[in-house]
Amino acid sequence: MNFDPQKFFIGLMDFFSILLPGALLTWLLMGEVGPIALGDRYAKLDGAEAWAAFLFASYLFGHLIFLLGSWLDEFYDWARRYTLNTQITLLARRGRLLPWPARALIWLVFKRERNLAVERASKIKRQALGPLQAQDAVNTFQWCKALLNAESPASLAVVQRFEADSKFFRCFAVVLLLLLIAWPWQHQWPLAGIPVVLALLLLALWRYMEQRYKATNQAYWSIITLAAKDGKVAPDKTATEARTPTHAGGVVFRTRRGKAVYLLVEAANDPGQWVLPKGHVEDGEQHRETAAREVHEETGVWARIVSDLRDVSWSADGAVITTRFFLMQAVGRGLRKDKDRQHKWLALKDVIARASHIEMRELLQSAEQRCSTSSGAKPAPATGKILN
Repeated sequence: MNFDPQKFFIGLMDFFSILLPGALLTWLLMGEVGPIALGDRYAKLDGAEAWAAFLFASYLFGHLIFLLGSWLDEFYDWARRYTLNTQITLLARRGRLLPWPARALIWLVFKRERNLAVERASKIKRQALGPLQAQDAVNTFQWCKALLNAESPASLAVVQRFEADSKFFRCFAVVLLLLLIAWPWQHQWPLAGIPVVLALLLLALWRYMEQRYKATNQAYWSIITLAAKDGKVAPDKTATEARTPTHAGGVVFRTRRGKAVYLLVEAANDPGQWVLPKGHVEDGEQHRETAAREVHEETGVWARIVSDLRDVSWSADGAVITTRFFLMQAVGRGLRKDKDRQHKWLALKDVIARASHIEMRELLQSAEQRCSTSSGAKPAPATGKILN
């Protein structure tokens, strides 16, 4: 029988995910719970008998904690549903932006995650299980683990290691939550300990979600890599064709002292030029989603779509690029992805002075009329002749 260090570590972590949180809770509560459960016999426990009772209680409490901890997966799943891709979709289609505390919590764990890996892994699963009509018989993460168990046990061990860590911190978070609830009724425990327990609880939840996130993504990455390496998966025939226009962007405004100001960003290849935020429509995206995503990635500004403007075409490197522009209103701030490019808020006359293309100037003047109606801002008078 061969000794596998990886499997030993994973088994050890799974064991301690149950035993250690149970032992901690038993040690903290045995003075109150022990006499109730064992009566007079509790005071007579000593030596091996005391250790046996302690270990039994630890193991029992550990399983109950593990069971309660499984409910935290629902909280994790909720947070995972609102990663960056979902926030962009909500803003683009419904004009809704999550409250900043929720956005901050999700960013702490998932950063700029857009669920591209799970979507690709789900496509591979559908293609593999489609002939069996079993696409919905197992979720994507569990299917990835089952396939890795057959195809790449070493990759599965990495996934299980992250998963074992997440289970430990999940159980630890449950213990801390129970302590936080019981603390005010324990008069011998100092009240100054409550902020400490609360801080530990938040850190434990953070670590649990981070490790679970790593476990799931590691499984998706492994399956995508195996599929690419083996060439077992045929191209997705349902993939959307290239869209026209191929780009989308926004004329973004906000009100300052009752007047509209507009958002410009440095051109990617020429910092001396100022342009409207825009970018390429990615596979599966709608133009509205691309506009919201590109504005946020390039400037960090969250903006909702007020109305369509028009399509604008120009030549770049010998090719004609068509971009669909939307009138957008800033509704929040975040961290931008492109940190090398500066952006500015400018009044219409200053924007027109900095605009690099005549099409952009005409677009801004058209937007000025609409945004004054949408936001109540007073349109600034256009000054000077529009020059090429």
